[in-house]
Amino acid sequence: MTLCSNRPEGFGPRSHLYSNILTSCFLDTVLVPLCTWLYLLAVLIFLLLSSRRRNTRSISHNVKERPSTDGPELFTNNGRPLSYNNHKRSKAQTILLILYTLLIIAAILMTVLEIVRLALANLGIGLLPFTFVGIIVAGMLHLTSALSRKESLLGRRRGWTRWVNLSLWTALVIVEAVKITEEVKEGVGTRVGTKYPMADEVTDVGVMIGVYVALGVLEVVC
Repeated sequence: MTLCSNRPEGFGPRSHLYSNILTSCFLDTVLVPLCTWLYLLAVLIFLLLSSRRRNTRSISHNVKERPSTDGPELFTNNGRPLSYNNHKRSKAQTILLILYTLLIIAAILMTVLEIVRLALANLGIGLLPFTFVGIIVAGMLHLTSALSRKESLLGRRRGWTRWVNLSLWTALVIVEAVKITEEVKEGVGTRVGTKYPMADEVTDVGVMIGVYVALGVLEVVC
């Protein structure tokens, strides 16, 4: 299958049929996958920097004194032990992690739906499959980082993964928002009678924007 077949506005970036509009082919082939490419590049850079920093630390701190666990138990201002708050936060984190995982699955399924329907309508799928890579890598990084107990729930810390993932979701929201704007300009009533009417694609893209926004919020919170 070609990248973009049967799309009358051409490859782009400017449409031949509509003024001041980016072509859907340019969006699906360049802008949407560009979010994933830049994200993967950032992940690779941070992984290399983290690995180098870890090696430096292991050399300079071969022997690390273990902190003593003896001493009085610490309490919060309301008289409850800190362990109670930690347990409470752990429960909330678990719920949010389950929600995050469900949203990752939803993002994957919505991308599958869009690709399949574009293919069935013989419109070409561009380079949209690259989006899978970004979503899966972001999900794995978030879950491994959160499960390693590097803080969260606004207790800060979780390192660079939080901000790199957040940049991916933000970029996808922006690009998909541009995409849905261009589709509305092209006309929601177009492609009626085909296997993928424009109205359906606008709905699908709108749902994806909602999923990415929710993932971005959870990226900060949990």
